[in-house]
Parts: sequence; C-alpha cells; structure tokens
Amino acid sequence: MKTLQTLALTGLLSLSVPAWAGDFVDTRLSFVFADDNVLAGSGETTPNSPNARFGAGNQNTQFYDNFNTRFSGFESLSNVVLYKRAPAFFEGLTTEAALTLLVLERPAGGVDIRDNSSYIRLNYQPPGWSEKEGISLVGFPVSADRFRLGYAYRISWGGSGVFTTRSAANGVPGAKLQITRDNWYAYVGGKTALVQNELILEEETLYGAMAGAGWDILETLRVEAGVGYFQKGLVPGLATLGVEAPVNAAGVSGQVVYHVGVPVGTSVDFRLYKNDPDIYQRFFAPEAYPGGLSYSVSLEGSYLSQTLEKPDEFGATQPQGATALALQARAKLDFLRVSVLGLYRSLSYIQFDVPGFPPFQDFPEGTKLNPEIFLAVGADYHFPALHFTPGFIVGVQQPASFRSPTPLLGGNNPPENLISTRTVVVRDVNQLSILPEVCGQSNSVCKAEPIYSAKATFRWDLSDSVAAVGEVYYTYDNNRTTFRDDITGVAQPTFEDPHALGFNTLLQARF
Repeated sequence: MKTLQTLALTGLLSLSVPAWAGDFVDTRLSFVFADDNVLAGSGETTPNSPNARFGAGNQNTQFYDNFNTRFSGFESLSNVVLYKRAPAFFEGLTTEAALTLLVLERPAGGVDIRDNSSYIRLNYQPPGWSEKEGISLVGFPVSADRFRLGYAYRISWGGSGVFTTRSAANGVPGAKLQITRDNWYAYVGGKTALVQNELILEEETLYGAMAGAGWDILETLRVEAGVGYFQKGLVPGLATLGVEAPVNAAGVSGQVVYHVGVPVGTSVDFRLYKNDPDIYQRFFAPEAYPGGLSYSVSLEGSYLSQTLEKPDEFGATQPQGATALALQARAKLDFLRVSVLGLYRSLSYIQFDVPGFPPFQDFPEGTKLNPEIFLAVGADYHFPALHFTPGFIVGVQQPASFRSPTPLLGGNNPPENLISTRTVVVRDVNQLSILPEVCGQSNSVCKAEPIYSAKATFRWDLSDSVAAVGEVYYTYDNNRTTFRDDITGVAQPTFEDPHALGFNTLLQARF
C-alpha cells in the first residue's frame, strides 16, 4: 500500500511540471516538543500521558482550541493541488478543475494520501454582472466533505460523516449549484453514499439534499441560513433481525454576523483549493495589523433531528433532537487583539454523526442529559519591531454528561459492577469518562464538574513562513477517571489527580 501511495504521489508531481510553488497549498511542517501533563508519567492517567517527547496531537489541545478547523495544528501536512482554469468556447462561461490530495504524515511514520474535495467547476457570468457575481456548478467526484452546513467548523454538519462511518470506504461525492450576486447568494446541492443494507446484505444508495442562502442586509450585517436532509440507512441491529427501521436526519442552521473593518470569516476547511498563479492565495499569511479598530461578532445556531431506535419498544423508532449555539467575537485595536468564544452543544448534537449513543439508539426514557457549555476569553499583543506576539486564554467548560436509569449493557441479570447508575462525561464524539458511583463523604451521586483552563502563548515570527510558537497551560478537571481494581479484584472507575500542567513548543513552517 505504501508503494502504491508513493508511486501515485510521484506521478502527480511529474504531471505538474512545469509547476509553481502553489502546487503545494496549505503546507505545514511542524517540529514539536511537548508534554500534555508534566505532573503525570506513563501509565498514570487515562488516556495515557507519556513523558515529554517530540510530537503532539489532540491530547495537547484544550476545549477552546481549533474551533474553526478539523486539525490539531501539530500535524505535518500538505495539499497537492493540480489546478486548471480556462475560458470556455461559450461567452461568459469559465471552466476550472482541481485535483486536491491531502498528504498527511502519521505520528508513527508513514504517509496517508486522501482526496480533499477535488472538484470541477463551471461558472457563468451573465452580461452586466460584476467579476465576483455568477452562476456556478461544482461537482465533487470523490468527496464533497468541504460542502457542509453550518459556519463554525466545530458545529458544522452535513459532511461525509453525516452518512455514518459506513460510507467512508466508498467516498461521498456530490454537487452544488450556486448563484452569487453583489449582496446575496443562494445554493442547492446534494450528496450520495453507498452503504451496506444489513437487511438485504447489499449496498444501497443513500441521498442527501442541502440548500442555503445569505444576504448582506447592510455593508456591516449579514444573515445566513441553510437546511439539509439525509438518509442514514437502517438500524443495523434491527435489520439483522429482519426489521426495517430507516434512520433519516434533517436540520437547519443560521447565522447573524456584524462586522466592521473585516470581512466575514470562513474556515479554511470549507474552502475549495486552487493554485491559480493569477489569483495568488495565502491560506496562512502572517497576521496583518493595519491600525485602527476592527471587529466582528457572530451568533450561530443549529437544530437537527434524526430518527433512532426506541430503546423501550422493540422495532420502533423515534426522533431525537439536537441543538448547538456558538458565539464568536473578535476585535483588533492597532496591535491588540481580543476574542470571546462561547459554545453550547447538546449531547445528541455531539453524537449526531455516530449516530446516537449507543449507536443508532435514542437515550432511554428518564435519562438525565446535560449539554456541553463553555466560554473562553483571550487576548494577545503584537510587538512589530520584534515580530513577537505574547498572549493568554482562559476558559471554563461544563462538559456534556448523562446518567441513564437502565444498564449500559444488555442481559437478564448483568453483574452489579456493569449496571449504569453512574454519570458518564462525554468530552467529544465517543470520548467518555465514567465517574464513580458516589462522591464525597456524604456518598452523594457523582456529577460532572466544571473544567477550568488557562494558557499562556507566544509566537515569534522568524520570517514570512517560519515561526516559533510556545504554549504553557494549566487545567483543573475533576472529571478525570481511570479504572483500578477494588478490594474484590473488580475494575472500578477511580478519580485521577484533577491538576494538569502541560506545554507545547513548535518550530513551524507554513507555505
């Protein structure tokens, strides 16, 4: 497999000759020395916290990090982009296409190569329309994952994962038709996925439909909204028993943005890659400080619903709602930057793509559900003569959790230690911490506790493309648990030390 990937990459590079530097878009080389918790050694925590080492991952991030990207920021990766743009034989029509491959180095060595939403685009500009206006049709031959609903990446939805991981092997192609005018846009689109039907033991086509629009009511005020509907196949457990129980999902997302002196921002993971030498793009240019005051405030909300198996009635399904809200505020005054970030996600929203918990099941009646809520505030100041930017971030998070009145595992008489009378903390998709049954001297029920985090940061730009970055962070998390044997030899959840002190140091090149 490695040989085939190497040959494929070599062939693509040879096809790009003659080439320009833009053939490699969004390239990041990260040399990292880090320790996610200097207060713990290997084998002392769950997940494991090895000693300081070269390399880092999601474990070295905090809940407020990477809100608008799917990556941790510590990866070494690049996008190989073969791009062609040309006028068509018909007046007003322009054609373009990009073969985009994500080349991602694995922490254990080796390289993964995957499609990163390659596309073919037709754009028609009617007479009298401005250069930025047009009617475009975009086809995604392999993966339409960058065509999503929602606006902040953390709570976006409708990507390839909306059909569940069962569709990953075949890819999720799609298409998008959009009209763009000077102060508004609108689009419709769709996706398909091949997913195994456990009832007939054959692959079937699942469909998704998406639509959205945006309007700049004022030069400083934009409103946007999008809707989607997706088929997710059948509930696997019921299908194997001969019961046909389809899972369908639908939802709506909306956003209001007020901005002064800055454009409406978009996650780089939503954009379509190109390397047109006439339209040079820098995805990670150094921060600009034009002076004066500029700011933006956005409030986004999503409501989703999907049908899942009803745990209390055999063969039945019921809708499960999911809600998310995000607040983002950023301001820049000369060389000072300040940001506020807030998030609300219901537990069902976190598990929406799984879907549910356990997979394809709604929560039993009487389950006590608590959403994720966090607020973070940050600031930094740039010293232009030194090319140095120190800063800080502080935040508090109430993690999502649930407490079920029924056993997590089935069976007529499950062992006492497997009966789910405990609180389960859900940090992210399928990232669980099971709390002990009782807490404190009063033997009260254990509940999810707030998580506090503070981080000091610095960035020292050595050139336009290379920077040294440092972070030191402290976290107080009284929900950390691991399993240890009790006096009877049965593994039980036990609290860990809630204090964690970590650091990340990076020498990073971006071009």
